[in-house]
Amino acid sequence: MRIIHTDDAPTHAGPVPQAVEAGGWIHVLDPRERAIADDARAEAEQLFDNLAAILAAGGAALSDVVRVGIVMRDLQRDRPVFNEVWSRRFGQHRPARSAIESSAFGRPGENARFMIEVAAYRG
Repeated sequence: MRIIHTDDAPTHAGPVPQAVEAGGWIHVLDPRERAIADDARAEAEQLFDNLAAILAAGGAALSDVVRVGIVMRDLQRDRPVFNEVWSRRFGQHRPARSAIESSAFGRPGENARFMIEVAAYRG
């Protein structure tokens, strides 16, 4: 297992790496910025910027993403905007995806709208 780190994306406060690679698989663990944007679109854009930077540090790109798990604080309100950013960033590439709603993630007072976990393959 290899730990992936870049200064071009935020790090976690706890003992959690930005990403790990094993056997050609890269697992990115919630690449959110600490300062959460005021609106859903800006937050989603920043999340994808961070994800792309972490993948690049591991020698991969968004086109290598195989699966994304998404947690949204308010699925019905924020999913349309998230989907617009998703479609533009991934283009014709369509990784498998799941999305659930939960208000119980992030640090107290953080009020993030999105949390993701990503699996990419660089085979």
